[in-house]
Amino acid sequence: MKVVLDTNFFIYRAIKDSVHHEAAKELLEEVEIWVVPTIVVHELVWGLGELLGKEKALRYIKALLSHRKVEIAELSKADILWAVTMIEAEELSLARYNDKLILSVAKRKGLPLASFDKQLLKQAVRLGISIIPPYSYEH
Repeated sequence: MKVVLDTNFFIYRAIKDSVHHEAAKELLEEVEIWVVPTIVVHELVWGLGELLGKEKALRYIKALLSHRKVEIAELSKADILWAVTMIEAEELSLARYNDKLILSVAKRKGLPLASFDKQLLKQAVRLGISIIPPYSYEH
């Protein structure tokens, strides 16, 4: 099964003492193909740089990019236009831009979305995107 993954999966997987580490690890092991929008890679560079420091963050990013399960989903002009149009129509903050890009990739590819972000999962459901809530993997 192919699944579009939100940034938080990789953050929680990288941070061993994070609250959702085990759930992220389990879901990543079960999914056959990790569809990773390019914006997720950018968010990981920025987020892990802050959390782990430059060296560990870069090592993690390189390992992720070379992982056999990773399929990078490049953002298209249509994805960007859809994201900004949705932000405008829903009168949202530009802070939701990255989420809209991730949703656009899932919608375009017709794939389920996995995220720990409940707000993002709710948006996906409203758009008819199937979701894989990771909370069922928690122990």
